[in-house]
Amino acid sequence: MELLKKSAAAVLSALILISLFSFSGFAEDKSLPELYRDPYERTLCASRKGYWKEYPENSEKAVEAAVNKGADIVEIDIKKTADNIYVLMADETVTRTCCGTGEKTLVSELTFSEISELKLLEGEGGSLSKATDEKVPALEDIFKKDLNCMLLLDLKWEYRDDVLSLGEKYRITDKLIFMFCDADAEDIGQWKEETGKDLNTMAYFKGNVIFSAVSAVNNSSEAGCQGIYLATKVPYGVVFGKTVMGKAQGKIRAMANTAESELCGKLRQDTEVWWEDIISRGYSIILTDYVPELREYIDRGLEKREKLKELYTRLVENWTLPDLNTDRYYDYKRAYNNAAAFSESLIKDKSSSNGDISTAIFELQKAYDDIIKDYGELKNGTAGITVTPARVVFAAAAVAAVAAAEIFVYKKKRKS
Repeated sequence: MELLKKSAAAVLSALILISLFSFSGFAEDKSLPELYRDPYERTLCASRKGYWKEYPENSEKAVEAAVNKGADIVEIDIKKTADNIYVLMADETVTRTCCGTGEKTLVSELTFSEISELKLLEGEGGSLSKATDEKVPALEDIFKKDLNCMLLLDLKWEYRDDVLSLGEKYRITDKLIFMFCDADAEDIGQWKEETGKDLNTMAYFKGNVIFSAVSAVNNSSEAGCQGIYLATKVPYGVVFGKTVMGKAQGKIRAMANTAESELCGKLRQDTEVWWEDIISRGYSIILTDYVPELREYIDRGLEKREKLKELYTRLVENWTLPDLNTDRYYDYKRAYNNAAAFSESLIKDKSSSNGDISTAIFELQKAYDDIIKDYGELKNGTAGITVTPARVVFAAAAVAAVAAAEIFVYKKKRKS
């Protein structure tokens, strides 16, 4: 008995630990690479340069913090030193992010030993930032960790084979997303063919010409890219219109960078209001500086979707529409069928916005309630009747007239 108690306690402890270290209350049966490759899967949370709000951008601790706070993807910038070591660095120079450097010191002119002597500045760096004890990490050191996330590698086209070899060395290529801002989709597709590997890739397009944007999305999908990073500085630019992403639905994921307004239509901000807007426009990867908040938003959406699925099962799959032929009932049935189709599409596409899911829940429930109410009235012969004082008087007069007629007929029969 004592052994059983200890075993039960151990199992309970394990379950508690699992729940504590789980980012979401929803178990997923797909790995992160599988989620990335499926455009119909849930929205993915991507951390820009690691969680730099607590640690220097592109530092080891910033990357680890982003993962711990729930990021599915961590975007890191890659540069190469004078002695061909790949490091995490956004700029061509180390001036903005490092302490103890000269003006405009190029990463490419420093050896890894020299760059390792520098201290990273807090946050996003800058002249007013304080120095930390963090060092510029080598890309290899990040790969060694084999973190529970995907790494979005923002790198130059010329780095591609070296970085791929490094990923293969540590057997993490399935967790890498190769993104090149200086290569087109056709080049990326050809490179994938040459490697003989089905690599995770992301194309890039910045602009505001509708034809070019649509072509970029279509070409990227045809080239085998699973994602495309769309950017513009124009408020409500064409890349945010349904024409661009609507035709690519189910073919490729689109990523928006809400953390940098210059790349996301200027007006947009890194807040839930704009995440809603972006996701409703067909984007399913959000590059953010607010990882915990975005992850909470995503998890909330998963909970809403479960409620929608339950409602759909109860009101559509397990319920049959009554068969009545009236104009008003036809309108209610049409509203119900539209709500059912809308709900079905959102259940299929898990990357839908939370607002769309809430709307679907409301519309489906209302359509069902209207039909139930209308069907009951029609069946009882009271559909469309509204009680007013005039109608009460009219009804009383009608009853009196019928009664008088019956009395008249009765008396006439008696006389005869």
